[in-house]
Amino acid sequence: MNKPHRNAPSPKSGCTRHITLILLILLLLGGALLGFNWLLAATLCRGGNWQGPVSDHFDGERFRNPSPSISYGRGSSLNWFLRSYQKGHYPHVTQNEHQPKLAHRVDGADWECTLINHSTFLIRAGGLNILTDPIWSDEPSPVAHLGPSRKRPAGIPWEDLPRIDICLLSHDHYDHFDTTTLRRLKLRDDPLFIVPLGLRSLLEYHIGEVRVAEKDWWDTWTQGKLRITLTPAQHWSARYRGNGARNRSLWCGFWIQAENGPAIYFAGDTAWADIFEQIRNRLGAPDLALLPIGAYKPDWIRTSHLNPEDAVRAFRALQARQGIGCHFGTWQMGYESYDETLMDLATALLSAGIRPERFIAADNGQTLRGKAQHPTAGNQRGNKHL
Repeated sequence: MNKPHRNAPSPKSGCTRHITLILLILLLLGGALLGFNWLLAATLCRGGNWQGPVSDHFDGERFRNPSPSISYGRGSSLNWFLRSYQKGHYPHVTQNEHQPKLAHRVDGADWECTLINHSTFLIRAGGLNILTDPIWSDEPSPVAHLGPSRKRPAGIPWEDLPRIDICLLSHDHYDHFDTTTLRRLKLRDDPLFIVPLGLRSLLEYHIGEVRVAEKDWWDTWTQGKLRITLTPAQHWSARYRGNGARNRSLWCGFWIQAENGPAIYFAGDTAWADIFEQIRNRLGAPDLALLPIGAYKPDWIRTSHLNPEDAVRAFRALQARQGIGCHFGTWQMGYESYDETLMDLATALLSAGIRPERFIAADNGQTLRGKAQHPTAGNQRGNKHL
């Protein structure tokens, strides 16, 4: 007796199973990517966050710039990533030409300022040591060995850094908010951190409970001989990709005013806007202005950064007595070469009729000193004392 014949599976049913399997695999991969994306945004690449009343620069969810962004050229981050632009040469320096020369104490009308690297300055005034946007890591990145590589050492080795009283943080980008350095600083000195709105939560997430003053633009922190006012800046914030994480915390500059002493302006990270005239009209002319001059090529990057010509323009608007250029030299953040930045600054100063010694592009480790032009108990007008 013959066995019953079994029908072979049809090609159509086999194709359906393959499609179903592929769709299932894609669904699992998509879920895994979404989960990984959420994990990065919530932990390693977590950003700041602020909940507060609506203002002229906060809509209840996101912050915005004081002025509309200026378009300087066409381009995209994709073209930048694919290296569609020619990158200038950046020298690798193993030893800095300048060595810091720190006074025993800086008080009264005196100020002392040392560029450590990038936007990290040691500012000494009013008997206090102030550190801006500190970074001693080799890469400005959430992960070691990822990101731009360090081209020259810090101007003050960590072990030689004097005790820090106050740390100023301008915004959350990795080259200005380095969690490894901030953790070391907190453990070593426990300074007061002064931050713009939304950065307290990020700071405490990464380094634990700290002494912190969280302020809005034009708010002032006051203690003893010192007043520090947060000033507007033309920039943005985010530590992760996508619009969902963008501008959840504020960005700022800082005005440091010592009683009967100097006024020092640290711009943080900013593009050109009319904020510099506002700062001059509201707070006065600084004895020292610390202004970024790097990361300006391709042209479209200037929507959030100053190039040397813009920095000189800001210097003039502020009517500053002395200027120091920063945000260049340690990491190549843009496509301009190191020498190109120096030449562009020299050209801008010549065109503006400003002597080159009044606005220098400092080397890591270079220390400058000066005195307040008009020592006063304070020339601030119209700011909120909180």
